[in-house]
Amino acid sequence: MNIKKAIIANAGFGTRFLPISKTIQKEMLPVIDRPVVDYVVDDLIKAGITEIIFVISEHNNQVLHYYQENPRLKNYLKKMGKEQLLYEKVENLHQKAQFHFVKQADSNQYGTAIPVQLAKKYLQNEEAFVVLMGDDILYNADGSSETTRMIEHLNQTGVNNLATFVKKPTEQLHAYGIAEIVEKNGIQYLKKLIEKPAPGTAPSNLANISKYILTPKIFEIIETQKPDSRSGELYITDSVTSLAEIQDVVVYEPQGTYLDCGNPLGWLQANLTIAKNDPEIWPKLKDFLEKNNF
Repeated sequence: MNIKKAIIANAGFGTRFLPISKTIQKEMLPVIDRPVVDYVVDDLIKAGITEIIFVISEHNNQVLHYYQENPRLKNYLKKMGKEQLLYEKVENLHQKAQFHFVKQADSNQYGTAIPVQLAKKYLQNEEAFVVLMGDDILYNADGSSETTRMIEHLNQTGVNNLATFVKKPTEQLHAYGIAEIVEKNGIQYLKKLIEKPAPGTAPSNLANISKYILTPKIFEIIETQKPDSRSGELYITDSVTSLAEIQDVVVYEPQGTYLDCGNPLGWLQANLTIAKNDPEIWPKLKDFLEKNNF
Protein backbone atom coordinates (compact mmCIF):
# COMPACT_ATOMS: atom_id res chain seq x y z
CA MET A 1 0.00 0.00 0.00
CA ASN A 2 1.11 3.54 -0.75
CA ILE A 3 0.19 5.26 2.53
CA LYS A 4 0.73 9.02 2.52
CA LYS A 5 -1.77 10.41 5.04
CA ALA A 6 -2.17 10.28 8.82
CA ILE A 7 -4.45 11.56 11.57
CA ILE A 8 -3.12 12.77 14.92
CA ALA A 9 -5.75 13.21 17.64
CA ASN A 10 -5.11 16.23 19.89
CA ALA A 11 -8.51 17.27 21.24
CA GLY A 12 -8.58 15.82 24.77
CA PHE A 13 -8.69 17.71 28.06
CA GLY A 14 -5.59 16.02 29.52
CA THR A 15 -7.18 15.70 32.96
CA ARG A 16 -4.24 13.71 34.36
CA PHE A 17 -2.13 16.85 33.94
CA LEU A 18 -4.44 19.31 35.65
CA PRO A 19 -3.95 22.10 36.53
CA ILE A 20 -1.22 22.70 33.90
CA SER A 21 -3.39 21.22 31.12
CA LYS A 22 -5.95 23.93 31.82
CA THR A 23 -3.56 26.21 29.92
CA ILE A 24 -1.15 23.95 28.01
CA GLN A 25 -2.50 20.92 26.19
CA LYS A 26 -0.67 17.71 27.04
CA GLU A 27 0.53 17.15 23.45
CA MET A 28 2.42 20.45 23.67
CA LEU A 29 4.30 19.69 26.88
CA PRO A 30 8.05 19.69 26.19
CA VAL A 31 10.18 16.60 25.94
CA ILE A 32 13.61 18.27 26.11
CA ASP A 33 13.08 21.22 23.72
CA ARG A 34 10.22 19.97 21.55
CA PRO A 35 6.56 19.24 22.21
CA VAL A 36 5.49 15.62 22.49
CA VAL A 37 3.49 15.79 19.27
CA ASP A 38 6.52 16.86 17.23
CA TYR A 39 8.17 13.49 17.86
CA VAL A 40 5.02 11.86 16.49
CA VAL A 41 5.09 14.10 13.41
CA ASP A 42 8.75 13.36 12.69
CA ASP A 43 8.18 9.61 12.93
CA LEU A 44 5.42 9.92 10.33
CA ILE A 45 7.54 12.05 7.99
CA LYS A 46 10.39 9.52 8.11
CA ALA A 47 7.85 6.93 6.93
CA GLY A 48 6.98 8.95 3.85
CA ILE A 49 3.78 10.51 5.19
CA THR A 50 3.27 13.82 3.40
CA GLU A 51 -0.15 14.93 4.67
CA ILE A 52 -1.12 15.10 8.36
CA ILE A 53 -4.56 15.92 9.71
CA PHE A 54 -4.59 17.24 13.26
CA VAL A 55 -7.91 17.02 15.08
CA ILE A 56 -7.83 19.76 17.71
CA SER A 57 -10.25 21.28 20.20
CA GLU A 58 -12.16 24.31 18.97
CA HIS A 59 -10.83 26.09 22.07
CA ASN A 60 -7.14 25.29 21.66
CA ASN A 61 -4.93 26.38 18.78
CA GLN A 62 -1.51 25.57 20.26
CA VAL A 63 -0.68 22.81 17.77
CA LEU A 64 -1.88 24.97 14.91
CA HIS A 65 0.31 27.88 16.06
CA TYR A 66 3.34 25.61 16.45
CA TYR A 67 3.16 24.42 12.84
CA GLN A 68 2.30 27.79 11.33
CA GLU A 69 4.74 30.54 10.38
CA ASN A 70 5.30 33.22 13.01
CA PRO A 71 6.40 36.46 11.30
CA ARG A 72 6.65 38.30 14.63
CA LEU A 73 9.10 35.75 16.07
CA LYS A 74 11.00 35.66 12.77
CA ASN A 75 11.43 39.44 12.77
CA TYR A 76 12.47 39.46 16.43
CA LEU A 77 15.18 36.81 15.97
CA LYS A 78 16.57 38.64 12.94
CA LYS A 79 16.53 41.97 14.80
CA MET A 80 18.39 40.42 17.75
CA GLY A 81 21.00 38.74 15.56
CA LYS A 82 19.72 35.26 16.37
CA GLU A 83 19.21 34.03 12.81
CA GLN A 84 20.89 30.74 13.71
CA LEU A 85 18.05 29.95 16.11
CA LEU A 86 15.55 30.92 13.46
CA TYR A 87 16.96 28.63 10.78
CA GLU A 88 17.87 25.72 13.07
CA LYS A 89 14.78 25.66 15.27
CA VAL A 90 11.64 27.23 13.83
CA GLU A 91 11.87 28.37 10.22
CA ASN A 92 10.92 25.07 8.60
CA LEU A 93 8.33 23.70 11.03
CA HIS A 94 5.43 24.63 8.74
CA GLN A 95 7.15 22.90 5.80
CA LYS A 96 7.57 19.48 7.41
CA ALA A 97 4.38 18.22 5.75
CA GLN A 98 1.07 19.42 4.42
CA PHE A 99 -0.92 20.10 7.57
CA HIS A 100 -4.68 20.30 8.02
CA PHE A 101 -6.40 21.33 11.24
CA VAL A 102 -9.88 20.02 11.97
CA LYS A 103 -11.74 21.52 14.92
CA GLN A 104 -13.56 19.20 17.31
CA ALA A 105 -16.45 21.23 18.73
CA ASP A 106 -18.05 20.89 22.13
CA SER A 107 -21.23 19.93 20.29
CA ASN A 108 -19.50 16.93 18.70
CA GLN A 109 -19.94 13.58 20.34
CA TYR A 110 -16.96 12.67 22.49
CA GLY A 111 -14.65 9.67 22.36
CA THR A 112 -11.51 8.38 20.65
CA ALA A 113 -13.37 7.44 17.45
CA ILE A 114 -14.55 11.02 16.86
CA PRO A 115 -11.22 12.41 15.50
CA VAL A 116 -11.22 9.68 12.84
CA GLN A 117 -14.80 10.51 11.90
CA LEU A 118 -14.07 14.25 11.71
CA ALA A 119 -11.12 13.70 9.36
CA LYS A 120 -13.19 11.68 6.89
CA LYS A 121 -13.21 14.26 4.09
CA TYR A 122 -9.41 14.09 3.84
CA LEU A 123 -9.21 10.29 3.95
CA GLN A 124 -12.28 8.66 2.44
CA ASN A 125 -10.59 8.06 -0.93
CA GLU A 126 -7.34 6.65 0.47
CA GLU A 127 -6.36 2.97 0.35
CA ALA A 128 -5.41 3.24 4.01
CA PHE A 129 -4.12 5.80 6.49
CA VAL A 130 -2.28 5.98 9.82
CA VAL A 131 -4.08 6.92 13.05
CA LEU A 132 -1.98 8.09 16.01
CA MET A 133 -2.50 9.91 19.29
CA GLY A 134 -0.56 13.09 19.98
CA ASP A 135 0.49 12.31 23.55
CA ASP A 136 2.67 9.20 23.21
CA ILE A 137 5.85 8.32 21.38
CA LEU A 138 7.38 5.17 19.97
CA TYR A 139 11.01 6.16 20.45
CA ASN A 140 13.93 4.64 18.57
CA ALA A 141 17.32 5.88 19.74
CA ASP A 142 18.81 5.07 16.32
CA GLY A 143 16.45 7.56 14.67
CA SER A 144 14.48 4.92 12.79
CA SER A 145 10.74 5.24 12.23
CA GLU A 146 8.23 2.97 13.90
CA THR A 147 5.57 4.05 11.41
CA THR A 148 7.85 2.77 8.63
CA ARG A 149 7.96 -0.64 10.30
CA MET A 150 4.17 -0.61 10.80
CA ILE A 151 3.64 -0.03 7.08
CA GLU A 152 6.25 -2.65 6.17
CA HIS A 153 4.57 -5.21 8.43
CA LEU A 154 1.21 -4.45 6.84
CA ASN A 155 2.59 -4.91 3.34
CA GLN A 156 4.53 -8.06 4.23
CA THR A 157 1.39 -9.73 5.58
CA GLY A 158 -0.83 -8.57 2.72
CA VAL A 159 -3.43 -7.25 5.16
CA ASN A 160 -5.15 -3.86 4.93
CA ASN A 161 -5.53 -2.98 8.64
CA LEU A 162 -3.12 -2.98 11.57
CA ALA A 163 -3.33 -2.39 15.31
CA THR A 164 -0.33 -1.91 17.60
CA PHE A 165 0.18 -3.50 21.01
CA VAL A 166 2.90 -3.69 23.66
CA LYS A 167 3.42 -6.44 26.21
CA LYS A 168 2.48 -5.52 29.79
CA PRO A 169 2.97 -7.38 33.10
CA THR A 170 0.06 -9.53 34.23
CA GLU A 171 -0.71 -7.29 37.21
CA GLN A 172 -1.22 -4.27 34.90
CA LEU A 173 -3.49 -5.83 32.28
CA HIS A 174 -6.70 -4.78 34.02
CA ALA A 175 -5.88 -1.13 33.18
CA TYR A 176 -5.70 -1.57 29.39
CA GLY A 177 -7.58 -2.74 26.35
CA ILE A 178 -6.18 -6.23 25.78
CA ALA A 179 -6.01 -8.09 22.48
CA GLU A 180 -7.65 -11.44 21.98
CA ILE A 181 -5.73 -12.85 19.05
CA VAL A 182 -5.94 -15.65 16.52
CA GLU A 183 -2.83 -16.96 14.76
CA LYS A 184 -2.82 -18.04 11.12
CA ASN A 185 0.32 -19.19 9.30
CA GLY A 186 2.54 -17.70 11.99
CA ILE A 187 0.87 -14.28 11.83
CA GLN A 188 -1.18 -12.82 14.68
CA TYR A 189 -4.53 -11.24 13.91
CA LEU A 190 -6.87 -9.33 16.18
CA LYS A 191 -10.05 -11.16 17.09
CA LYS A 192 -11.34 -8.50 19.48
CA LEU A 193 -10.30 -6.02 22.13
CA ILE A 194 -11.28 -6.65 25.74
CA GLU A 195 -11.42 -3.32 27.56
CA LYS A 196 -9.96 -3.44 31.09
CA PRO A 197 -10.49 -7.15 31.77
CA ALA A 198 -11.01 -8.30 35.35
CA PRO A 199 -7.79 -9.58 36.99
CA GLY A 200 -6.99 -13.08 35.80
CA THR A 201 -9.29 -12.94 32.75
CA ALA A 202 -7.09 -11.18 30.17
CA PRO A 203 -6.87 -13.18 26.91
CA SER A 204 -3.23 -12.14 26.32
CA ASN A 205 -0.59 -9.75 27.66
CA LEU A 206 -0.84 -7.45 24.62
CA ALA A 207 -2.06 -3.98 25.59
CA ASN A 208 -3.50 -1.60 23.02
CA ILE A 209 -1.61 1.67 22.50
CA SER A 210 -4.03 3.22 19.96
CA LYS A 211 -1.78 3.30 16.92
CA TYR A 212 -3.44 1.98 13.79
CA ILE A 213 -3.39 1.69 10.04
CA LEU A 214 -7.00 1.59 8.83
CA THR A 215 -9.02 1.54 5.62
CA PRO A 216 -11.98 3.84 4.89
CA LYS A 217 -14.27 0.98 5.95
CA ILE A 218 -13.79 2.34 9.46
CA PHE A 219 -15.96 5.37 8.63
CA GLU A 220 -19.00 3.17 7.93
CA ILE A 221 -18.45 1.39 11.22
CA ILE A 222 -18.18 4.60 13.27
CA GLU A 223 -21.30 6.06 11.64
CA THR A 224 -23.43 3.13 12.86
CA GLN A 225 -21.56 2.50 16.11
CA LYS A 226 -23.44 2.68 19.40
CA PRO A 227 -21.90 4.72 22.23
CA ASP A 228 -20.38 2.95 25.20
CA SER A 229 -23.17 2.18 27.66
CA ARG A 230 -21.21 3.50 30.66
CA SER A 231 -19.59 6.66 29.33
CA GLY A 232 -21.73 7.54 26.33
CA GLU A 233 -18.55 7.93 24.23
CA LEU A 234 -17.57 6.38 20.90
CA TYR A 235 -14.33 4.45 21.34
CA ILE A 236 -11.97 3.61 18.49
CA THR A 237 -11.26 0.30 20.24
CA ASP A 238 -14.91 -0.70 19.65
CA SER A 239 -14.63 0.46 16.03
CA VAL A 240 -11.52 -1.66 15.46
CA THR A 241 -13.13 -4.66 17.15
CA SER A 242 -16.07 -4.36 14.73
CA LEU A 243 -13.64 -3.98 11.83
CA ALA A 244 -11.84 -7.18 12.87
CA GLU A 245 -15.13 -9.07 12.48
CA ILE A 246 -15.31 -8.28 8.75
CA GLN A 247 -11.70 -7.57 7.72
CA ASP A 248 -8.34 -8.90 8.87
CA VAL A 249 -6.54 -6.65 11.36
CA VAL A 250 -2.92 -7.71 11.80
CA VAL A 251 -1.30 -7.35 15.24
CA TYR A 252 1.97 -5.39 15.39
CA GLU A 253 4.44 -5.17 18.29
CA PRO A 254 6.83 -2.19 18.03
CA GLN A 255 10.60 -2.39 18.29
CA GLY A 256 10.90 1.08 19.80
CA THR A 257 10.36 2.12 23.40
CA TYR A 258 6.78 3.10 24.16
CA LEU A 259 6.73 6.44 26.00
CA ASP A 260 3.29 7.37 27.33
CA CYS A 261 3.46 11.14 27.86
CA GLY A 262 -0.21 11.39 28.81
CA ASN A 263 0.51 11.29 32.54
CA PRO A 264 3.14 13.03 34.72
CA LEU A 265 5.22 9.91 35.45
CA GLY A 266 5.29 8.81 31.82
CA TRP A 267 6.20 12.33 30.71
CA LEU A 268 9.14 12.45 33.14
CA GLN A 269 10.29 9.02 31.96
CA ALA A 270 10.13 10.21 28.35
CA ASN A 271 12.33 13.21 29.13
CA LEU A 272 14.89 11.01 30.87
CA THR A 273 14.85 8.37 28.12
CA ILE A 274 15.43 10.88 25.33
CA ALA A 275 17.89 12.94 27.37
CA LYS A 276 20.00 9.81 27.87
CA ASN A 277 20.68 9.77 24.13
CA ASP A 278 21.61 13.46 23.96
CA PRO A 279 25.42 13.78 24.21
CA GLU A 280 25.18 17.42 25.31
CA ILE A 281 22.55 17.01 28.03
CA TRP A 282 23.11 13.55 29.47
CA PRO A 283 26.61 13.90 31.03
CA LYS A 284 25.53 16.98 32.99
CA LEU A 285 22.17 15.51 33.93
CA LYS A 286 23.78 12.24 34.99
CA ASP A 287 26.26 14.17 37.13
CA PHE A 288 23.40 16.09 38.75
CA LEU A 289 21.45 12.90 39.48
CA GLU A 290 24.47 11.17 41.01
CA LYS A 291 25.44 14.19 43.17
CA ASN A 292 21.91 14.42 44.51
CA ASN A 293 21.61 10.67 45.17
CA PHE A 294 18.79 10.09 42.70
